[in-house]
This record gives sequence, C-alpha cells and structure tokens, in this order.
Amino acid sequence: MITGQNFQVIKNAVSSNEVGELVIGEATKGKVYRVLINDAGQILLDPIDLKSIPENQRWLWQNPEAMAMVQRGLQQAASGEVHDLGSFAQYADLEIDD
Repeated sequence: MITGQNFQVIKNAVSSNEVGELVIGEATKGKVYRVLINDAGQILLDPIDLKSIPENQRWLWQNPEAMAMVQRGLQQAASGEVHDLGSFAQYADLEIDD
C-alpha cells in the first residue's frame, strides 16, 4: 500500500549492474526495503523496520542470498514448477531436540 503520493526524483537515470543491483545513493543508505514490481516494470521500494519482524525470521531479511532462494521457490510454486516428494507422515512423531 502506498501511503503517500509526494515522490521526489532522486536520480534521473540509474542502471543496474550485471547482477541486477542498483545504486541509489545517500537517501537509501543503511535502510532495508521490500521491493515490489508491477506488470509495467515499475519498482516500488517500501521501507521496512526490521524491529517489526520477529527475531527468528529477521535473519532471512538480512540475507539477500537466502531471500532470493525463497523468492525463487515461491515463483516456481506459483508457476506450477513443483515436484511431489510423497508423504512425510512417517517423520511426524519423531522427537525434536532443542
């Protein structure tokens, strides 16, 4: 959800590097964003407060490689690219060591 419409141009043109990274500058330094893209290719950076994310999930938001793997898996699942590995019911009663 966009909470404000008062946008300012920070840079007129930014090119991504070979791995898709964009350097925006001081306005975004040290901040964490959720990145959204629409069908037109427009990108929205939505600032998130890591303090609002449960501590046991925070590591994922701070690990770009792990987050990319999760997002890739979600995209694969959405496109039907799944493999049925059968039931895991046999493991349901195993004791879990903490």
